[in-house]
Amino acid sequence: MPIVEKSSYKTPFLLGNAHIQTIVPSYIRPKEDITYEREPMDTPDGDVIHLDWSRTGSDKLLVINHGLCGHTKRHYVLSLVKAFNEIGWDCLAWNYRGTSAEPNKLLKFTTNDSTDDLSWVVNYAIEHGGYSSVALSGYSMGGNLVALYLAREADSLPEEVVGGAVFCATLDLKACSLALDSTFTRFYEEHFLHKLFDMMIEKNAQFPDQVDLDLLPGIKSFKDFDNAFTAPLCGFKDAEDYWRIASASNYLEKLDRPLLIVNPKNDPFLAGDCFPLEFAQNSEYLYLEMPDSGGHCGFITPNIGKEWWPAYRAKEFIQPLAK
Repeated sequence: MPIVEKSSYKTPFLLGNAHIQTIVPSYIRPKEDITYEREPMDTPDGDVIHLDWSRTGSDKLLVINHGLCGHTKRHYVLSLVKAFNEIGWDCLAWNYRGTSAEPNKLLKFTTNDSTDDLSWVVNYAIEHGGYSSVALSGYSMGGNLVALYLAREADSLPEEVVGGAVFCATLDLKACSLALDSTFTRFYEEHFLHKLFDMMIEKNAQFPDQVDLDLLPGIKSFKDFDNAFTAPLCGFKDAEDYWRIASASNYLEKLDRPLLIVNPKNDPFLAGDCFPLEFAQNSEYLYLEMPDSGGHCGFITPNIGKEWWPAYRAKEFIQPLAK
């Protein structure tokens, strides 16, 4: 029964509000001083994915997956890199198609369903780095992508992949989309939609005949965006089809390696099967931790100079998995 009954995360006094926890850390959390070594990786479908490495000379590797519209220099990514470099692990943070400062070549962009992209990244790292142990971590969309990769692709995972730890993972895309379309959370949705609009404008500059910017004024929700752009550009029938196929919650029974999912109860982005409590109670491999608070990728840590709690928790879970 791998349910973590008592989370070690404790919310600072008077900072328990979900929105404060979600918004404030991005402004007050200092970024770690990490210098990446960037490497463009050619993909089998003729595109390019930009990899950011921080190496220590280890045979152990952490592959880090950022959130929607994020990138490898977000504080939550850098905190993981610093934490794992300090215990002697190499780290590889990869920029999704369409999110790097350097545009990708193809029309498609990385979605919640892009386990092919993640698989290419992992296999490339193993082939060129000679790693004996590879673990994965991710936040939000990146958390869902890691869970989807470990579960849906379980039968074809390299033996070097030992498991992972994810935070605020959007495992149930339909429930998350509905949660973000409510009165008290719509400002988050609007924030992301503006960034997605910018990505479509850039795609239109590359592919003017295939990206219809006239659709933008009518898009008011994630469902609208996924119907207008994600589905037709990335191979789905519609938003509902995309959500069903790309939600990791639909595949968790296939897990055969340890996965820690830390989803706070007050995360304003999460709902429905983002909290697979019943499944976790009977699973050998899924470890579900539900702190009372934390917001969405917030986890305010009392001492600003102290190690960010998710980085500490990821180390605590992943380090014993290494071969």
